[in-house]
Amino acid sequence: MKHSTVLTRCLTFLLAAVMLSGMLALAEQSEAPATYDIIYSSSNPIPEIAARVRPAIVQVTTRVESWDPETRVADVYDSGYGSACYFRDTEDGEGGYLLTNYHVVQDGDAFTALWLDGTETDLELVGYDDGSDIAVLRFEGDAPGGAEPIPLGDSDQLVIGELAIIIGNPGTYTEVFFGSVTAGIISGLEREDVNAGNFSHRITTIQTDAPINGGNSGGALLNAKGELVGIPTLKMGVGYTTVYEGMSFCIPISAVKDYIEQIIANGSVVRPRMGVTVVNIDGPDEAMRRYPPCGAQVYNVENGTPAARAGLKEKDVITEANGERIKSAQDLVAAVDRCGEGEPMELTVYRYNYDLDGNVSGGYEVLHLTLELEMID
Repeated sequence: MKHSTVLTRCLTFLLAAVMLSGMLALAEQSEAPATYDIIYSSSNPIPEIAARVRPAIVQVTTRVESWDPETRVADVYDSGYGSACYFRDTEDGEGGYLLTNYHVVQDGDAFTALWLDGTETDLELVGYDDGSDIAVLRFEGDAPGGAEPIPLGDSDQLVIGELAIIIGNPGTYTEVFFGSVTAGIISGLEREDVNAGNFSHRITTIQTDAPINGGNSGGALLNAKGELVGIPTLKMGVGYTTVYEGMSFCIPISAVKDYIEQIIANGSVVRPRMGVTVVNIDGPDEAMRRYPPCGAQVYNVENGTPAARAGLKEKDVITEANGERIKSAQDLVAAVDRCGEGEPMELTVYRYNYDLDGNVSGGYEVLHLTLELEMID
């Protein structure tokens, strides 16, 4: 990959050594003051937030069951680690819910939580949404160590430059730094196309310079009120010629609140769908006689769905949805996500002529189709 940037999930542990010899030499040339006055400001909310929230951040261990048909031996092994946030009690008061990333629990068969006080509890996977990289887990009984649910904030109210606090359990398979607290500022909002394979639906992320490392996935991004406003999910680490510093990204809590409610109620997230499978087609911006334009090309149409009723066919190229230019399958998914059930979607579609070998034979027609989205599991 030439001049490419590698975005790694937080589960990948990154260590960077910074040489300070020049700075130390400069410091030796200056006179150090005789005494240092340490001033603790009451305007710093981090100590109080850390004391309150750290017990509510757990380490999640994901385990996978295996069986060897040759030796006929069954085994269970740890397949991944991450963090999770205790954010709500169950309706019956007999347990609580934990929020984490889907990639923390992906493909797992069993899950445990290790709390800050050292208590280990079994977890049940309530459900997940791989589209937004979130999952909800449930524990039974009282939360250990006096942990209290973290209140959910409103990430839509964040502004660039305000305080950002991250709490999680970074580390490696052999060493975990429980309840680590890092802080910085909100560096950017609505960052698009920041993805390491975490999202199958378009999610705009929160950028912060508060450090996150492997194991922070599923932890807490908090505002100055100690409210949960984001979920750390990935960081920008190393490019072809560049090492990035302070480029961490979190899922906005307001973008997934509805998904969380659906998972708790139904175990999954149901979105409006067209009923097609689409792939990217890399072509010119404008249609040419023998070259379809870039867009979302229909790979398959499901029978009895809005797409089928609207007349979409395989190999059709969708270039506009409700007046928005569609240049990729992800663009189309994002346009569908912005529509509600039963809402009409106006599509511009290019339908080309193909020969018996499946190659473009020249010529096309432009279609304007209307379909109404439905909720499809």
